[in-house]
Amino acid sequence: MKLYFKTLKFYFSSFIFYWTLVCVHAQVQIFTPPSSLKPASDFEVKINGKEVFVYESPIPASYCSFNMDGPVEIIIKTRRDLKWVDIRPLSLGLKATFKDSTITIKMSKPSKISVELNGSIKSPLFIFANPPEINKPNKKDPNVIFFEAGKIHYPGIIKLISNQSLYIEGGAIVVGVVESENSKHVKISGRGILDGSYNHNLNDSLIKTGNLSLLSVTKIPGSYHRSIEFKDCEDISIEGITLHNSTSWQITPIHCNQVKIENIKIISDQASDDGIDIVRSRNVLITNSFIRTKDDCIAIKANMEYPPSEGVDNVLVENCVFWNALWGNGLEIGFELYSSEVKNITFRNSDIIHVESNAALSIHNSGSAVVSNVLYDNIRIENVGKKLFDLAIFRSRYSIDGVETEEEMKKLYLHGAWDGVLQVPSDKKNFHAKFRGYIKNITFRNISLIDCNYPYSIFNGYNQDKNINGVKIENLVVNGKKITDKKNFKSYIENTENITVK
Repeated sequence: MKLYFKTLKFYFSSFIFYWTLVCVHAQVQIFTPPSSLKPASDFEVKINGKEVFVYESPIPASYCSFNMDGPVEIIIKTRRDLKWVDIRPLSLGLKATFKDSTITIKMSKPSKISVELNGSIKSPLFIFANPPEINKPNKKDPNVIFFEAGKIHYPGIIKLISNQSLYIEGGAIVVGVVESENSKHVKISGRGILDGSYNHNLNDSLIKTGNLSLLSVTKIPGSYHRSIEFKDCEDISIEGITLHNSTSWQITPIHCNQVKIENIKIISDQASDDGIDIVRSRNVLITNSFIRTKDDCIAIKANMEYPPSEGVDNVLVENCVFWNALWGNGLEIGFELYSSEVKNITFRNSDIIHVESNAALSIHNSGSAVVSNVLYDNIRIENVGKKLFDLAIFRSRYSIDGVETEEEMKKLYLHGAWDGVLQVPSDKKNFHAKFRGYIKNITFRNISLIDCNYPYSIFNGYNQDKNINGVKIENLVVNGKKITDKKNFKSYIENTENITVK
């Protein structure tokens, strides 16, 4: 027996030595921030002994970012009295050890995590461990707009053209927006920050004087701009950067083809701060990203001035982490769906760590589109406020047959399960049906609710004709228990055909 314990002790000591050796030799790239910035007051972070700058955001939340190519040890010091630490997403299986006000986490691969203290979602720490950068552009290349580390840059509105690249180096902060129209082969990359705090306030005087700074918002009249907007573009890549505190939609490809969005980090808590809005675009990939927004994390839409034939087709969202706060929904298709078709959309292998108010997975068709062939597969949900699945066809304030005045809005507002939905008088049902579409062939597969409440779901068509048809719910697991039939499926169903639970 003594020999057994000696052997066990030897192997344990060897493992600790091996882990320490690996961590020492693992390459960690730390970014140099602008010297004028003050670090977050709540947390101090070291990666393999190297101090990492921790930023603050108005959520409030703190965050840090670095590159790694091997196992790392993360040491976090906080001002708070610690009694519990949660690391989300839970699917990563990361465990924290903590004593007094110091937290230790061992991470073996690049990941994006939320560190939450004492069972509270207030003031978390987000840690963004990125993979090493490949093919970093040459700053002397005339087709590259290069923003150097250690500085706050004030370009205002950046207009990109075909075959051009924008690079934000880790440690650089760019205060402004990026726009491109009728372009091909355009890339945005880097490990730096695009600060959207002034997206509603950009004007010439701000750009010329450069009197902006991260985390300091001054209300000055200006124009409305989205953080990154591509319109009528093809072969677009957005990779690696962090979007900070946008006052508007953040990444918006409008009528684009071949769009890749990878390793993006979005942190904001503003009105209408949708993370990624896919508008009338096709062949879109969103992967390995972290989105924490007050409004929809992802929204798929078919609005703006295009023919009905220009819809949405072939969108894949995978390997992401989502946190939706008080407005909007987690993964949303809608509300504005005015094209003929919105189809072939897949959300898979992703974690929804918080939906604080509304629905985790939703399709809200307030237009005339046929929404079809949507798959949700292997989605892990850790906390959701009201609704799990929410599929509905209705008239809303955003509909073509909506309202024109605030007075009319107040009169017709339907105070119910949805925000912005309007009453339809019984004698106007047929009239408004002309503006309604369909939802069909929707599959929810391998959806897991992990250690959280079991919310209800809604399937609500407009009428028997403009309805929801063909919903499959396969392997829904709630806190370890599989839901095998409609009897145990908490749901409200109206004007919906062919719904199965198995």
